[in-house]
Formats: sequence, C-alpha cells, structure tokens
Amino acid sequence: MSVSYFLASGQSAFTGVAVTVGPQEWLAPFAGQNARVLFRQAFQQDIATWSPISLDTAHPSATTYLLVREDDFSAIGGGQHRWNRYYACTPPQRTEYTTYAAQFPGWFGLRDPINATSPAKVTYDYFLVGSVPTLSAESRVVDSGGLDQPLLSGVLLNNGGGVLLTTTPSTTTYKGFVTSDATASSFSVTAEPQTLARWEGNFYERRTIQVKAK
Repeated sequence: MSVSYFLASGQSAFTGVAVTVGPQEWLAPFAGQNARVLFRQAFQQDIATWSPISLDTAHPSATTYLLVREDDFSAIGGGQHRWNRYYACTPPQRTEYTTYAAQFPGWFGLRDPINATSPAKVTYDYFLVGSVPTLSAESRVVDSGGLDQPLLSGVLLNNGGGVLLTTTPSTTTYKGFVTSDATASSFSVTAEPQTLARWEGNFYERRTIQVKAK
C-alpha cells in the first residue's frame, strides 16, 4: 500500500519516519524470465533525519522480500527527499545457452587434442549470505602417477595398458560422454571452476558453465 502526505490528513509529518509515496514496482532483472523476485518502492522523509536501514530488513507488508539497496535519491524541497528502496527474494535457478571454444582432449593412439566450439549451458543459482555454497572445480583429468589438470587443456586420455597409467576419465569413458552429449539436454563437461558474485544486496549468484564433450 502506498500513501501520500497531506497535512490535512492527520498523517504524522515526515521527520524520523520514512513514508511510502508510491506503489511497489516490479522489475525484470533477468532477460527471458518474469519471476517476481525484485521490486522497488518510493519513500519520502526529512533529509536531516534520514539514515540507511540494514540490508536484509524485511519489507513491511511483503515480508518475504528483503532490502537489497536504497537508491535514486532526489531532493524535492522543504528539507524533504524521496528515494527508492529495492527488495528481493531468492531467485529461482535459471539457465542460458551460448557457445564455448576450448581445446578438447586427445585419445592416445587415436587422435590429437582438438580445438573446437561447443554448445554450452550456463546455470545460475542464488543464495542469501549464510547459505553460500562450496564451489566446484572444472572437470579434470587425473591418474595414479600424479597427473591432475583441466580436461579442456590439451591432455591425452588413455585406457591404460603397458606403461600407460589409466586416466580418469579414460578414453572409453570420455567417448561415452560424447555419445551422451549427442542428446540435446546433455552437457557432460564442466568447462570452468564455478564462480560466485554479488547479485543484489546480500544475495549471491553462482555460475556453472557446462559444455558438450567432443
């Protein structure tokens, strides 16, 4: 609910209390997604008595939405100013698609590493501070001899035998990834370590990039 200040209304003056002067305005922070996760609302108060409120303060009526910022300050005369408070809830997971260029592994005795561009799936997950997740590494290649490097780094995979130490994934396992990734929904290789960045206020965004094995 929004209220406007009229002296004759009996409403208390704008002094130590911020008063809403506009409706909740829903915003669309993500292209292609219309989830109701972020809105702003205009407030008014004496400049001299204003002080910021804490992040994560719940909205007075939409209590599942938490304050993420105060912005857009404008002096309107008479010692008053107006500004917007922005409130958000945890966004649902979202997915985008793009392409990704990388050096895919070779297969010992069969092919050299190849440079290619793959379809890629980028997944975004959201967390409020206090539930920040552990971040996972990219897909890697290891063996019992100490090899440990990113899968998309020109490495050679093998199935073992003779003096060869079997890699994980092995050539056979990786070929299975290639077969699986012929399905539109399958992306078997995590191309980069997961990253974490601030989205709004104390909400953080985790990004995961997966590509199809080639």
